[in-house]
Amino acid sequence: MLRSSFLIIPLVLAACQSGPDRSPQDTARLSPDYIDPTKSVFPLTNYSQSVDQWILAGADPTAAIIDAATQQRYFAALKSQYFGMGDDGHSPWNPVFVGKLLAAGVESTRDWGINAYLDAARQSWGQNFRIHDDAWKNAVRDNAAVDIDNGYHAADRGIALRETLVRVLPTDDPAYNDPRKAGEGYPFDNLQMSSVRPGTPVYTLTVSRDHRWRYVVSPDVTGWVHYEDIAQAGEPFVNSWVKMASAHLGAATRQPVSIFDDNVFHFTARIGTILPFRSAKSGVTEVAIPVSDATGHAQIAWYADQDQAFAPMPLAMNRTNIAMLVRSLVSRPYGWGNYNFYNDCSAELRSLLIPFGILMPRNSLAQIQATSRTVDLGKADVEARLDYLVKNGKPFTTLIHIPGHIMMYIGNTTVNGQVVPMTYQDLWGLRPKDADGRSIVGGSVFFPLMKSYPEKTNLQSLAGKAKFEVGFIE
Repeated sequence: MLRSSFLIIPLVLAACQSGPDRSPQDTARLSPDYIDPTKSVFPLTNYSQSVDQWILAGADPTAAIIDAATQQRYFAALKSQYFGMGDDGHSPWNPVFVGKLLAAGVESTRDWGINAYLDAARQSWGQNFRIHDDAWKNAVRDNAAVDIDNGYHAADRGIALRETLVRVLPTDDPAYNDPRKAGEGYPFDNLQMSSVRPGTPVYTLTVSRDHRWRYVVSPDVTGWVHYEDIAQAGEPFVNSWVKMASAHLGAATRQPVSIFDDNVFHFTARIGTILPFRSAKSGVTEVAIPVSDATGHAQIAWYADQDQAFAPMPLAMNRTNIAMLVRSLVSRPYGWGNYNFYNDCSAELRSLLIPFGILMPRNSLAQIQATSRTVDLGKADVEARLDYLVKNGKPFTTLIHIPGHIMMYIGNTTVNGQVVPMTYQDLWGLRPKDADGRSIVGGSVFFPLMKSYPEKTNLQSLAGKAKFEVGFIE
């Protein structure tokens, strides 16, 4: 046996060595950052991912970033969107609000997905690099081609029992653009839209033909979700839940948190999950969770938060609390449209801000439009854009929007003797200036904005896009 081992080892070592006949392409393929001819991994080695360094160092960690009155204003808007039942309320449980949606014609939203991805001329790729055929398109179209009743029905109110993915069409199958192109294929499933957290109010607009899917309105997104992930919310349940949420609403402050009792698993809570709570006689906070009875109707159960995973909203917006949340978020994988319940750029910022009572829309363009004040720097050059942020950016309340992407300014740093803005963002990748490729980051990171990146100088700066907007949460 020893003799065989000595014979094998030289062969293995020889296979790892570069030889005179190896082509540049073969050498590139051996690089640890190589994926395929259009993709590589961006090296983050030079950029610390320390929460303490970027959030807590050099400033009073308890100083208010937004004053209490401003937070309460944002928090009131959040509660209106989730639970508001008056004439001005925007809850999916609100008959007035839902009636306005139905009168405006929500069919167009559903029909857009059908026409965009199931048209005979549309080509998309599914699993295993196979192009979707007409049979697949027709089956999905038939499943989605159901009537939407334009009348409001209280029985169609529901609540999310667990995390549920929101889809453009009633299918779990992905629909990618040409995966041979950089920036296409995994993870960019065109049918993956978003997710709905446990305890979120919804209104069911219709049900798919196979009764596997519901087409629902949630506080910030409309789309198809798995039927069994929603329980019907009757009038007594809605009244109780709204009353409790109005009095005491709590937010998850770390993730993932498994919510279970008596060996029964209910759901996973992540940052962005908000639920009513109460103080039990034992002194332990109890969180209200929705459960379903045998008939599919929602009931209220109570979860003892022994590990203090939830905190009253709005959480004081200071560096200590931001650091607490970011520790659970940073370095997690990128998830387009909340794929596998990971965040993309807009979902990351939305999740981070919700515990502070600040509700942002679900996509990057809507988020920058929702800020209190916006500055358009589209006509400025890269140096002017960076200089503006260094001088005028307000850490944690300044957002930066470029086409299809959004990030948060958190302060300044020095790189190679140059003062540059530092950001927190969930970033898929960077595009080369002169080639169709991607240098993939693929997660939530602390990342500076610079004119160029010394690790790969051929990459286009995020600050060099045609569109560049700065928004302030005030």
